[in-house]
Amino acid sequence: MKISILAIFCFLSLSCFAQRTIDEGAGWSAKDRLYMGGGLGLNGGADAYGNRYFYFALNPIIGYMIDTKLSVGTGLNWQRYSYSEPVKLNIDQYGVSPFVRYNFSQLFAYGEYNLINTPTYNLTQRRTYDRLLLGLGYSQPFGQRRGSINAMALYDVIYDQQERAFASPWVFRVFFSF
Repeated sequence: MKISILAIFCFLSLSCFAQRTIDEGAGWSAKDRLYMGGGLGLNGGADAYGNRYFYFALNPIIGYMIDTKLSVGTGLNWQRYSYSEPVKLNIDQYGVSPFVRYNFSQLFAYGEYNLINTPTYNLTQRRTYDRLLLGLGYSQPFGQRRGSINAMALYDVIYDQQERAFASPWVFRVFFSF
């Protein structure tokens, strides 16, 4: 029972990102430098006010390796919060997330500028919020090819608690890359 609860918490937000490696001795074609991937997020339960919800997110990305250590790219974000109590309500958020990643062997630095469009608190209008996420990650390779499991801790350096758009300035991600 405890193991299944731990597994559920570990996979509340699961993302998959493709990060290619380049053979320095081979030619560097655009095909070798380009990578694609994506993420999936699932969550559910009750929010801070006791309202029951289900959360689902899709986050495809495309990236380009400038050299063996540095890559840049962008991601698209779509998230849906479906509330079932006290009233049925769907809240859709969408956005774009350009990013940069620098690898130091298994440790990497990561930065992402995130723009998210979401309904305002009273749900009558939409507003775009921004985040500047900076942090570090660790990548543990597995298998014979380029697969790895990665973990990141990111901090929103422009977080504004008065806006109440995000519950915390911290973002934690665990994802696989192939």
